[in-house]
Amino acid sequence: MKIKNNISIYIITAILLFFNAIMLIFPKEIFSGAKNGLILWFEKVIPALLPFMTVTNCLTAIDFPRFFGRLIQPFTLWLFNLTGEDAFPLITGLGAGYPMGVKTTAQLYKNGSITKSTAQRLLLFCNNPGALFITGTVGMGVFGDAKTGYFILFCCYLPPVLLAVLSGLFSAPANTEYTYIPPKPLTQENFAFAISDSIRSLLMIGGYIIIFSVISAVFEKLHIFDGLARLFSPFGLPAEINKALSMGILEMTNGCALAGGSGKIYTAAAAAILSWGGLSVHAQSLEFTADTDLKTSYYFAGRLICGILSFMTAYFAYDVFI
Repeated sequence: MKIKNNISIYIITAILLFFNAIMLIFPKEIFSGAKNGLILWFEKVIPALLPFMTVTNCLTAIDFPRFFGRLIQPFTLWLFNLTGEDAFPLITGLGAGYPMGVKTTAQLYKNGSITKSTAQRLLLFCNNPGALFITGTVGMGVFGDAKTGYFILFCCYLPPVLLAVLSGLFSAPANTEYTYIPPKPLTQENFAFAISDSIRSLLMIGGYIIIFSVISAVFEKLHIFDGLARLFSPFGLPAEINKALSMGILEMTNGCALAGGSGKIYTAAAAAILSWGGLSVHAQSLEFTADTDLKTSYYFAGRLICGILSFMTAYFAYDVFI
């Protein structure tokens, strides 16, 4: 065990030294990548997530998931085999997008509102791309068409809903016991914590975005994405789609930008990239579960399944809806 630990330390050290050398060799690309990541974080992520994170923290502080859950519980029990409170992270993840599904799941698990088995199951399908990002940034910005954006939204949201339904069939019946607890008041202390926690989370997310933007710039300079694109060549896809998918492995925004084009294969590639999310999103999301005992294998399995299903849905349903 000690030998294996030493080997891993040597490998990590070698990688860090390699990237330090790359930063000295290609300072222009490193600066450009960091700048692009900072702009993306400042212009897109903060306006989209800060209000939603703050409000979600406030709602959790006053036990809103419990009361809201009672209203939607007949539906969530029938469809997902989840209590209304257990389904709250799925609703949050669909509404706000990455990484709110995982953040809400971890938050509810830490305060004892949901069980470990439920939290583990939620990781399969609770984290998804945001509706505004898909319809606005990707639909209008990349494809120049609102209809395509809504179609991609459907293709990205159908797989996690199906996963929630199917996983519910093989899960133990949800615990529907309910003990009434009076709602808590929203105090100044709770509100201040909601804001400070949101800012801390966004700073962490911003750090990951910038780092992965730099890594993406390095990969592009060293033509690593061209090498990764060969992984998809056996599927007979266009070269630009192979490149888009290879970039999407790491970061979804640049991958979607390359996938912009006319036709079902381009739309399907964008849907797959968005549903997968990219390693940058995964690093941001799993930071919220780092201090828990939840298994990340469930999360990665869910993202991979959703990515494949989104591609298939978009490809085969394109001619029907578009």
